[in-house]
Amino acid sequence: MWPKTLTAFMGGLLLSVSMMLSLYLLLPIAIDIKLLVGLLAGFIIWVASMIYYYSFNSAKTSALACGKFLLFSVAVNCLLFWYQPLL
Repeated sequence: MWPKTLTAFMGGLLLSVSMMLSLYLLLPIAIDIKLLVGLLAGFIIWVASMIYYYSFNSAKTSALACGKFLLFSVAVNCLLFWYQPLL
């Protein structure tokens, strides 16, 4: 149970940070509003992803599901970061 909990906790945290970075790069609003939106939405995404990853039967399947979403989110972040001057 502890490995699954730790996987859900860390995986959810990394995924929410990665998704909020994408949102931060896309939103054309003031920095203080970006931070507020990032704080609120990041917490909601973190809790939702923890619940989703904790629903798996083992830590290994939870880690695989987390890894898939995290790789996709990191790839989107890399593309947004490299092509940010074009946006």
